[in-house]
Amino acid sequence: MRLCLALLLLASPQAGAAVAGKISAAEGAVQKRLRTKLYSGELVAGRKDPDPTVAVVWLEGVAPAKTEPRSAAIRQEGLEFRPRAVAVTVGSKVDFPNEDDLFHNVFHFGKGVRIELGSYPKGESKSVTFEKKGLVDVRCDVHKHMRAYVHVFDHPYFAVAAADGTFSIPNVPPGKYTLVAWKEFFEPVRQEVEVKADGAKVDVTLSALLDRPADRTVGAACCDAR
Repeated sequence: MRLCLALLLLASPQAGAAVAGKISAAEGAVQKRLRTKLYSGELVAGRKDPDPTVAVVWLEGVAPAKTEPRSAAIRQEGLEFRPRAVAVTVGSKVDFPNEDDLFHNVFHFGKGVRIELGSYPKGESKSVTFEKKGLVDVRCDVHKHMRAYVHVFDHPYFAVAAADGTFSIPNVPPGKYTLVAWKEFFEPVRQEVEVKADGAKVDVTLSALLDRPADRTVGAACCDAR
């Protein structure tokens, strides 16, 4: 009996630990320029809302793994997509409820992914199931300034940072990895990290603004697919 138990323990996968930390964005002039980029549309010009962009972090180059679908929602509210980014696993469904007193039309025409939900009014919601890994930028055909991102992963080693920038990726097996920190309009940052038995702590500051949102710039880094 003891021998069987010992063999069972040896065959069991090694428990993982958390990769945690904080993603910060540069302040001052960078934030002023960011708001100019975010609120350039006629209907939102001049807004001075707190930074609405969302940070997403993941481990690059990890092997695909079986994951359960997750649910997420991107609201259409205040003539914006909220939140502006979500992260899900392959096979997950994302809802797009309209909470504005206006019609919206969610769409994306990209390589291998086509979304066109049509115009629908306040109180209605439509959904999309994402079957391929990658980064999908979602827009509104009625209001050109509206934009959001859906990160789709084929492994569980990713997280969406909280409003204060903190994040935690749980159950990461010990080893060396490259962590990628992404945030709309910022140059993505890669940082090497070694995960030990007690996990790892990684703090990243994003400081370089791009001329366009960080979608194509991410390239093959996003979900190891593009």
